[in-house]
Amino acid sequence: MQGAYDLFYELFLSPEISSYFGPFALVIVGYFMVKKDKGLGIIAFIVESLFIAHYLDLVGAIPAYWWHIFILIFGMLFTVVFPLWDR
Repeated sequence: MQGAYDLFYELFLSPEISSYFGPFALVIVGYFMVKKDKGLGIIAFIVESLFIAHYLDLVGAIPAYWWHIFILIFGMLFTVVFPLWDR
């Protein structure tokens, strides 16, 4: 179980450069969910919004988390919000 936590920490919460892969992966998975079904895009939007809320809590301790927030916001705009806008 500890190995899964370490992987999650490295991909999403680590202050190192490797933690940028987590938000990028969320954006890519959200893109494929929207391509498969637009209803799944709403779920991707909610999940990405929850991650943004968590990163906003962490910004007070480590300001580098702003980059995670920017990656998720612009990723949501280009992969989830714009395709759903035509609905």
